[in-house]
Parts: sequence; structure tokens; C-alpha cells
Amino acid sequence: MTSTRRQFLTTTGALPAFLLSVGAQRSMAQANRPNILWILAEDLSPDLGCYGESLAQTPNIDRLASEGVRFTNAFTTAPVCSAARSALHTGMYQTSIGAHNHRSHRQDGYRLPDGVRLITDYFRDVGYFTANIKRITNTLKGAGKTDFNFKVEKPFDGDDWDQLKSSQPFFAEINFPEAHRKFKKLDENPTDPADVVLPPYYPDHPITREDWALYLDTIGHLDRKVGAVLKKLEDDGLADNTIVIFMG
Repeated sequence: MTSTRRQFLTTTGALPAFLLSVGAQRSMAQANRPNILWILAEDLSPDLGCYGESLAQTPNIDRLASEGVRFTNAFTTAPVCSAARSALHTGMYQTSIGAHNHRSHRQDGYRLPDGVRLITDYFRDVGYFTANIKRITNTLKGAGKTDFNFKVEKPFDGDDWDQLKSSQPFFAEINFPEAHRKFKKLDENPTDPADVVLPPYYPDHPITREDWALYLDTIGHLDRKVGAVLKKLEDDGLADNTIVIFMG
């Protein structure tokens, strides 16, 4: 399982290369094409065990990194969510497509410039089902968030995990609100504020330490959700043919 996904990532290096390789093999049986699953976390810097944060309780994300490829030079093109999402889903700098103002164009019907398309459009072109998952299980939910700074009629085909198995190959994404505020303390082994190493631009104050500890705890909650998604892939027989990309 992991060798196949790892070989794909090390040879292509980036998602656009994958899109090109799929487009060049349209005659390939759809069942042989890998599924793609994006897991997106909000307001998350690389404060994970696999990036050296010793206090982060992230065994599931760390395992994902150890079995695949861990990127050490990855950058967002905007410091705010809606602009960053607009860039992520179009492959364009938000400043070049009029999508750079946070949560703009919600009422004026602004459309993308000619020739600019969503990543889901490219996947649909080669036979993929697309989904922004809201329901994973009855107790585990995705936010179903788009948060684009432009209007688009139907960015995704579905929103329920149960649609995926019968709709392969699929491109799906799951949006988790962690580590967006409000932070949530772990019930077991919560982070001790006295142990945290604050970023140098924060004042070393008890309130700041407590806040950073809660941030790390919230990342722990995120990791548990990621673990549940990976287990769901295994349980549903989808793991062997699904490339998982986790992003903050």
C-alpha cells in the first residue's frame, strides 16, 4: 500500500504533474486510477510531531508522514483562509484572479476570469467524481467548507463519504476546523503550559503559554480525526488505491 503511494509522490512531486499524467492516459481503466483525498486543517502551522514539535500529540499524522512524503518547503500564498482557498482550488495567485480580499464577492456574483477553472473541473474532465465531505460517519463530520472569493455554481458533485466507494475514481476533500479558535483542551495528557516553547514573536507570559498549550491540544484533537479518516479508508477497502494529502 504505502510503497505505491510513495512511488507516485516521489516521481511526480506535485499534484499538477499528476493531473498531466492522468490526462495522458485517458484510455486507462478508471478503476486503475488512484483516488485522491485532501485533508485540510484550518490555521495550522507545521506544529506537528513530524516537524519537530515534541509536545504535539500527532501519532496519526506522523505515521502518514513516515509512510509517504513530508514536504519541508510548502507555502501558502495568502495569510487568510478565503484567499488561500481561492488560490489552492484554482492553482492561481489570488491577486491575479481578483480573489485576494477576504470573503469578498459574496453578494455581487463575481465569476472567475476566462480560462481559470477549479481543480475539480480538471478531475471531472478525466472521469473523476468530486466531493467535499460533510458526513464521514454519524459522529464524524467535515465542515464542507469552500470559502471562495468568487461565485461558482457546482464546485463538487457530492458531500457524503458513502458516495465514494461506488464513485471511483474520486477526488474528495475533508475540511476540519481545527486548529481554528476556539481551542479545546485534551481530556487526557493535556499540554502543560510550563513546557511549551513559544514562537519568538510572542511575549513569554502565563496567558500566552496557556493559549499555546491549548493550541497544541487542539492539534491533538485534529490528529484523532485524521486517524479516524485513515481507519475509515482501511475499513472500506479504499486505502490501497487512495493518495492522501494532508495540508494546513
